[in-house]
Amino acid sequence: MPRITLDLSFEKIVETVKSLSEEEKERLFFAVNEDYAKALGKMKDEAWKEHQAGQSIPLEDLK
Repeated sequence: MPRITLDLSFEKIVETVKSLSEEEKERLFFAVNEDYAKALGKMKDEAWKEHQAGQSIPLEDLK
């Protein structure tokens, strides 16, 4: 497979990222920061286990 490379300045990258939606920025953050993505996945799994075990708190009780 041929490779394609681009030479982008840091400023152009920042400008492009600023134009992304919030959802796209979040996806980019976790794509670049794999450790955060793994940690978030573990937190999600743990929260789901606690919910399944009846250890979660209803949203109404958090007010």
